[in-house]
Amino acid sequence: MINQTTKIKEILDKKNMTQTDLYLKIKSSCKTILGRDVISNIVNGKKTNYEIYTLLKICVALNVTPNDIIEKEDFIKTQLK
Repeated sequence: MINQTTKIKEILDKKNMTQTDLYLKIKSSCKTILGRDVISNIVNGKKTNYEIYTLLKICVALNVTPNDIIEKEDFIKTQLK
């Protein structure tokens, strides 16, 4: 998924949000935060296998469901026989 637009990036663009906006939203709504580097790696598709709590923090901050974010097609292409 590297160098391709991720679903999270598309959602951020649609909501006119930056990665910093996402970071601040997570910081204000969750007890524990995600590092800016973690957010960057997820948004840019460099990190695709992360914890469910990380996914849920992003979902809460963006007001979306996990299905809106998960790159199912990429998983099917790369992980299934």
